[in-house]
Amino acid sequence: MFFVLNSYGQDLNSEYLELKKSLLESQTDLIVELSTYCSGMEIFNIEDSTDCVSERPFYLFWTKNGKYFKRKFSNCSIFKTIEMEKSDFLKTVNENLNGIKNAELLPVMHRSEKNSKGEEEIVQMEIDHYCESKFVFHKQGKKLEKCINQFLLETKMIDENTPNDNYELNQKSILNTIHKLVEYEVAE
Repeated sequence: MFFVLNSYGQDLNSEYLELKKSLLESQTDLIVELSTYCSGMEIFNIEDSTDCVSERPFYLFWTKNGKYFKRKFSNCSIFKTIEMEKSDFLKTVNENLNGIKNAELLPVMHRSEKNSKGEEEIVQMEIDHYCESKFVFHKQGKKLEKCINQFLLETKMIDENTPNDNYELNQKSILNTIHKLVEYEVAE
């Protein structure tokens, strides 16, 4: 027996909502919500699964009184709050919120050199299945949302002969920096 689950986003549980509300009300220095979703579908074999079919983790990170914290949430397990010795992710976010607000990733594309008629060909690539990380930043009563399409960060070549002209620019973006830092911190 197979079970198909369309995964279009995160599920928010009551523990998550309660902690988020408490942090917002207690004037926490910085709060970052993180969820990742992948468009498309997941296929599961129910007979091979445990009680939980799809974990889909999401996170809260925050700073309070000079200390760094994180907590993972999922559809399958309950996790405790972890105090971190340091957080390069939270430090970078706190120092670069304006840059994050204005940053945009560029599309996967290639411009060819002009032909004899002076025409330039532009090839742009899009896909309908990708993973996207959604960040929601809360600081001093203000809220900023930023989505990072991982396809735009990971695609170096359009095909074996055609480079993505925007790959290096996207790699240098503050959005790539925070994405890499948060990947490291959720893996710890």
